[in-house]
Amino acid sequence: MDRRSQVMRLGALGTSLVLAVGALVLVPAAGGGAAVTTAAPAKSPAAEAPVLKKGDRGKPVKVLQTALEVEVTGYFGPVTHRAVVKFQEAKGIKADGVVGKETWQALGPEVAREASGQREGYGDVNVDGRYCPAVDFYYGDGMGAPRGGRSHMGLDLMGKMGSPIYAVDSGRVTRSGYQSNGALILDITHKTGRMIFYGHFDEIYFKEGDRVEAGQLIGTMGDTGSPGAVHLHIELRPKGWSGAAQDIEPLIRELCGENP
Repeated sequence: MDRRSQVMRLGALGTSLVLAVGALVLVPAAGGGAAVTTAAPAKSPAAEAPVLKKGDRGKPVKVLQTALEVEVTGYFGPVTHRAVVKFQEAKGIKADGVVGKETWQALGPEVAREASGQREGYGDVNVDGRYCPAVDFYYGDGMGAPRGGRSHMGLDLMGKMGSPIYAVDSGRVTRSGYQSNGALILDITHKTGRMIFYGHFDEIYFKEGDRVEAGQLIGTMGDTGSPGAVHLHIELRPKGWSGAAQDIEPLIRELCGENP
């Protein structure tokens, strides 16, 4: 996966008071986890992938060439064009040599997702193949911060609406959707049982049961469930919802670096 540019963090702006109102409630309901309603359907990877035609260049072309098993040059030339037409004919798609939504669908969701950049990781892999989950952010409240009679159980990364959120760990999506407080969330559980909770998305790209690789784009930052405070709430539970939360801040600081 390609390395991206170094994280540019904003200066701290005193967000504790904003976050105290409408903060994410993370106490799981009986039976394991807060109630979650089904999220709106994620955008199709094929719909997110770029339309490609003869003369185009770049990483999506390389992804296409790899899938079609032609020489990988990053340039959509005559050889790639012929391979696309042949593939389209075999799949019963309009054989015009233009790679649009229908062709990406035929190539498969994983190919389309990679072509759209949803597989791009962020930053250096520092610990056990894990990735920094956010870009253009600064650190907000950590574990133990007061939350109106209770304690904050994770770490807040304050950022911009719509900025990308990446999976720290690989694993399986064990919850996906809206909590009862309106927060759009994902739980990703590693094969060891270690779970990372991500909250307040604007959009999410995976549903319950999906496999996610470390570094994959899983959604975009938002303020669902916490109006006026755009941020990612991230929380670590080594034994899932059946166990206690563990402070994730040391890991995130190691992956993402310190504030400037």
